[in-house]
Amino acid sequence: MTGALLAAVVGIALVDSLNPSLFVAQFYLLTTPRPVPRILAYIAGVLLANFGGGLLVLAGLRRVLAGALAAVSADVANAGLLLLGTAVLVFGLWYRAQPKPATEAKRPRSLRAISAFGLGVVVMGNELTTAVPYFVALERITEAGLGLAGNLLALGLYNLVFAAPLFAFLALAVVYRGRFTSQLDRVNRWVLRWTPRIVKYGSIALGGGLVTFAGAALVLA
Repeated sequence: MTGALLAAVVGIALVDSLNPSLFVAQFYLLTTPRPVPRILAYIAGVLLANFGGGLLVLAGLRRVLAGALAAVSADVANAGLLLLGTAVLVFGLWYRAQPKPATEAKRPRSLRAISAFGLGVVVMGNELTTAVPYFVALERITEAGLGLAGNLLALGLYNLVFAAPLFAFLALAVVYRGRFTSQLDRVNRWVLRWTPRIVKYGSIALGGGLVTFAGAALVLA
């Protein structure tokens, strides 16, 4: 895995990880009795859905692009990258950065760990339908031609970074216990306020970077 691909995967995963919907459900679970096993099961469900969905998309992209990439010239590839960067940039400009209204957390039917696991799968499965950053990362991984082991490693790295904030909030809850739980409303408001802005300006930065890189490659070719 090249340094450029590593930076792209980690950077996109960081932007993608700031998803208010994932945190709202986790914050609810933090208010339940003995939440740690339940939250770990929830995160496992999120990772399973995200990794599995990415694997399916990646497999489809490889089948579609395997033959095409070998015949594509550098100019055509850079033009495609320019279009991709433009799309991400337009998405960032279009995306509304205003704070999202507070939403009620999705709740499992019971407080058993298996129910929390199912909640994670459902929440992440719903988010995959609009996961533009994830699709951009998958396209970059596919284009790199890493092979099966490399693809799994890149996908695993993406999901590890993607889940890092969820594990971080869990660690804070374990270390600070009551103090952290009492501040959940404030943390939730902060997440709802700032994550749309981070997604917007992160997309603009990523799209602008792709456009600049591909545009310079085309001009200097």
